[in-house]
Amino acid sequence: MVVTSPDDFRAAIRDYRFGSFPFDGDSIDAAKASIAETGLVVVGEPHGVYETPAVLYSLAQALETRAVAFEWSYEEMDEAVQHFVRSSSFDFERLWKLPPSAEFFCGDGRITTGHFALLQRLRDEDRLDQVIAFDRLDPEPHPGDWRIRDREMAERLLAEWDDALPLLVVTGAFHATVHVHPDPEDETMAFRLARKRGRLLPAMLQYQNSPPVPPAPIMLRLSEGTPAIVPGLQSGKETTT
Repeated sequence: MVVTSPDDFRAAIRDYRFGSFPFDGDSIDAAKASIAETGLVVVGEPHGVYETPAVLYSLAQALETRAVAFEWSYEEMDEAVQHFVRSSSFDFERLWKLPPSAEFFCGDGRITTGHFALLQRLRDEDRLDQVIAFDRLDPEPHPGDWRIRDREMAERLLAEWDDALPLLVVTGAFHATVHVHPDPEDETMAFRLARKRGRLLPAMLQYQNSPPVPPAPIMLRLSEGTPAIVPGLQSGKETTT
């Protein structure tokens, strides 16, 4: 579902449903071990699932994280999320003035009403000290090269993170894999983080009705997911910067 105005987006955030997601003890113990060893846990997700932010909320509770990082373009989103951390309010009118080509309107499900509801709930409960947007628009000089993108995502994350804060990192499933590659330049974001931070144990969210995700040390198997609510523009409407 696409929401095409700031007011309707706010209403959908208020209406977001936080279900309960119990996890098996072994999975939580492994995630806690990753936090204890490295200060963070990386969670790979299939983008666009309504239930994912509620799952992340349950994880944040269980792991007592204080910071969260999203695969969001920092050129577009960083000012908005930092304003939220300072004031507990989102300037959606500003985001809706981004050009139609902006990642905010991409509709692939990495930016949803549920993610904002998650941030609001964590902050309301005084359990959110930092939010990091760690992706960027297509890197130059090689747009679309995943290797450059993953390297820069890892660098951005480590540079911005206050590592005194236990961190929950949310990214697409591919970026959360830690398979050993023959060429160092082929390393995923999670693999690069593991080389810097030690014994990192990524987790994967696997819904019953979503395509299989890559294997990971921590597999969080969930019931069926439903489509997320994403921001969009009215058909034919132009925006201005």
